[in-house]
Amino acid sequence: MRSIYHLYDRILGVITNAAAAIAGLAILLTAFMICYEIIARSIFHHPTVWVMEISTYCLVLAGFFGMAYTMRKNGHICVDFLYGRFPRKVQKGLDIITSILSLFVMYVCMTESTNYMLMSKAMGVVSPSLLRVPLWIPQTFMVIGFVLLFLEIINHLLGDFFADGKEEK
Repeated sequence: MRSIYHLYDRILGVITNAAAAIAGLAILLTAFMICYEIIARSIFHHPTVWVMEISTYCLVLAGFFGMAYTMRKNGHICVDFLYGRFPRKVQKGLDIITSILSLFVMYVCMTESTNYMLMSKAMGVVSPSLLRVPLWIPQTFMVIGFVLLFLEIINHLLGDFFADGKEEK
């Protein structure tokens, strides 16, 4: 069973790292788009109609795709002023309870964002701008981000049971 966990951890790690790389590229692309907009607006006096909307979608992608990587690196905010004072067994129990509650929350987020995205696609909802981007496309970023975070929470929970003495991955 431990070997299945380690295989799951490695495969998910590759996927999560790829999502994090895409998130980083989206932030870089956003920076370039905003610089382009500044130059087009201030030097050439021709503002764009697409930079604000597309850069917003890139930032949405970056935020949702980066959540799983942050979970993998134990980078999410935690309040640990009491947690650190508990014995290791109590900490492990609290970690398990927190992971189970987080799985429930992520399950709700996954299903609701999927329903929302599928509804937008079925109804042909588009952005209220000149670009008229089908909104199911940026909404898919939410779904993917929640699914990856859900899988990373499962990985974290399994790690509490199968980790070979490692404190961090």
